[in-house]
Amino acid sequence: MKRNILNKGIIFLIILTALGCKVKKPVPPVVIGPSQTQNTPTINKAEVLKSLTDKQLNYQTLSIKAKADLSINNNSNDVSMNIRMQKGKTIWISVTAIAGLEVARALITPDSIKILNRLESSYIRKPFSYVYQYANKQLDFNTLQNLFTGNAVTGTTSVNSTIEVNGGQTHLKGDLSGLVYSLVFNDSHNLIQTNLNDKAASQTLIVNYSEYKSLGTQEIPGAVSIKSTASGKNISIDLRYTSVGINESLEYPFTVPRRFSIKN
Repeated sequence: MKRNILNKGIIFLIILTALGCKVKKPVPPVVIGPSQTQNTPTINKAEVLKSLTDKQLNYQTLSIKAKADLSINNNSNDVSMNIRMQKGKTIWISVTAIAGLEVARALITPDSIKILNRLESSYIRKPFSYVYQYANKQLDFNTLQNLFTGNAVTGTTSVNSTIEVNGGQTHLKGDLSGLVYSLVFNDSHNLIQTNLNDKAASQTLIVNYSEYKSLGTQEIPGAVSIKSTASGKNISIDLRYTSVGINESLEYPFTVPRRFSIKN
């Protein structure tokens, strides 16, 4: 595994992919099923929105173990990830590589982002607002959590959205203060694609969800694919969840070793 590739990938995964990236041009959306925009039957907007909202994953804590394929400019690395979340409060991520050795750890809250890079023995701490150098301010901490769970971006399942039902799929489109969004749900009302685009800043992000699995009486995607082009680099991250726990008692350990240097 090349150290510089992994380092950039970790930062991208934790910060940039989840909150939008500067790109040269928008990434074209994945074509999902046939389009039947003509002669679309009249729909009850309130009922459709309620059906979509009811399928959103409801949790207090979530524990996810995943295999991740990280590719930057066709240089691929396989890593494992341990993700723990407390809704609205905490995201804790541990990234391990060969032989189960941890290479990075992150602790993200609505106020701050902290990252331990064990390959370089370094520590980064930034205010959460740091991400707005790269992203529209509509994309907040809750959005970051939603992208792991298959929940819709906050504010998109509202009466202000345009709704189309095509071939059993529901398409939600709209604009959140300059952030153009397009969401696609399957016939079970599970989110299968999120497409976000800030045209003014040339920022875009596409996330695809598949292989939904039962989590008690709810459902969560088993595979999450994040694709973007950032600063001239082709970057993709494919996550496959190997286990998921909900509403368990979790810890979020984060200690900075004395020998670690602080990076700005």
